[in-house]
Parts: sequence; C-alpha cells; structure tokens
Amino acid sequence: MAQGFVKSDNLSESSTGRSDEAILNNLAGSNIAPDMLLFDGNTKFVQKLIASDYTVVDSIVIVNGSTSEGKVAFSDGTIISHDSGPYQYTVRDSNGIDRFKLYDASNAVFNPTGVLRRNDTVTGINLANLSRKRLDTNVGTSSGIGTGTGGSDLFNNESINSQTSYIDGNIALFYYKRGRIPLTYDASTFSVPVRFSGPLRITNDQNLAQGSSTPGLFMVDANNPGTSAVRAFSDASNPWAAVTGALQTSEANAQANALKLLPTSGLNPNFDSISDNHFIAEVIDVGDYTHKLPVIVNGQQYYLLLKSS
Repeated sequence: MAQGFVKSDNLSESSTGRSDEAILNNLAGSNIAPDMLLFDGNTKFVQKLIASDYTVVDSIVIVNGSTSEGKVAFSDGTIISHDSGPYQYTVRDSNGIDRFKLYDASNAVFNPTGVLRRNDTVTGINLANLSRKRLDTNVGTSSGIGTGTGGSDLFNNESINSQTSYIDGNIALFYYKRGRIPLTYDASTFSVPVRFSGPLRITNDQNLAQGSSTPGLFMVDANNPGTSAVRAFSDASNPWAAVTGALQTSEANAQANALKLLPTSGLNPNFDSISDNHFIAEVIDVGDYTHKLPVIVNGQQYYLLLKSS
C-alpha cells in the first residue's frame, strides 16, 4: 500500500481543514499548522483609506484624524491602488502621521477622490529581510571586517518589548526635533522663536530673480510685524530721497553718518530732517580737545581736533 503524498498533486488528497493541519504537522513538525495559518488569505490583506478618511488640499492628502480614528498616512515609497485600479501610484512627501502626496507613473502629482489601497501581502523577500544578521565590524582594520565569527540581528539581540520601547522613543524624539530643526528636503514652519548659531548658507537653486519670493534672509520690524519684510544684506532700498534740493527721510532710525560724493559732482550736502531727530551735533569746548590729526585736502594741510574718550 502506497504511503505519503504525490508532490505534483500539491496536497489535493486533503479535503478538510483538520486533515490539512494533520498533514502539515506530519511533514514539517508538530505545531507548524498554527504558524502556517498566519498566512491564510495572505494575498488578500490590504490597508485602505476610504474617501471620507481624507481630504485633498493643494494636492496634499490629509488624513482626517478627528473622524478616522487609528488611520495614519501611508509612508514614502508605498505603492497605492486607487478605486480598485492597478497599483501604480507612489507615496512621497509623507510625514508619517497625517499627510502625504501621490504621484502617478509619469511622476505627476495625482489628486485622489476614491478608496486608496495598499497591498499587505507578505512575501518571501519580506521574511528574509525581517531580521537579517549584521556582521561584526572593526574600524581599526583596513577591510572593516571584525575578527568575530558571530553577529546579531534586530529581533534576537534584544527582547521585543525593549525594541518596541526603543523605536517608540526614537520616533517621539524625531518629531520633537523635526519641529525645531530646519530641513533641507521639506518646508519648515516654526511656532516658537528660532535662533541660529554658526554659519548659515541660503541657496537659490532655481536661479530666480532677486525679489520678495526668492530664497533669502528677511528682517521684520518687531514693532510693526505687518510691514513688508526687508531682505538682509542685499536690500537696495534707500531711506533718503531728494526733496526740494535736500536729502530727506522719514525713517526714525536713519542718520546722516557717512556720505560719499563724486569729486566732480559739485554738490553741497544739505540734510533736511522732518522732525529734527536724525542728526544731533555734539558740542565740545575747544579746551576739551586732546589731540590733533593732520590731513591734506587738495594739497592743503588741515588739522582735525580730536578728543580721547
């Protein structure tokens, strides 16, 4: 009497669930059947966001956390199906919490209106990458290879509880720092005062013409935040204007400090202060001067009286 199973029949000899369990336990060892049942319906597992779970604002898919409890944004690189169509949309610009963008096969932004599905099928590649062993390394050798023969993997090196706590702590730390550190790959918005220490470099990668919309460092009047910001270090505005033959300004903090005239201009400087608060001449008695400095102007020597402070 023949015993065993014909391999090409793919266990078609079994017709009941209990028989299937007995066969699996017989072939692969006791209690293997419950492990295999974890993959029952594996190819049909999906995660989805229905139309009421999200809204689209400026091509950004925003998950409605207040009405869709437990729903979060898909992560970057996830392949998405829209309304039971093919899996052809890629998730990008995800914050991992409540917003992301979708791009189609032509790399164009896609604004969804229906059900978004992610295929959660577990493949052999997924299992192989689940807990890869990490080889020992040694920075003191030219090859970088350690002298040990062992290694460690993610899940067997520490307990599941300690790993979960470690991951949760680092995720919380990431979002804490994300709200306080400027990012080079995403727009940064801060609700608290920001201070920079050290070199700061701002680049105009798109070579836009200089203006209020190009990258730069802009200064805002703290006493009047509603006024237009002024570009620091490169603003070409001039608070002085020629009015009835005089240089006049309405800026409260502008002062006539250093003035350079062309040798051939033939102009006599004349400053007209609107409220007499832009220049205050210091009155010093002649006896208070302690030094004199000779200067030559057009071949003629003059002396500047100086006072040591």
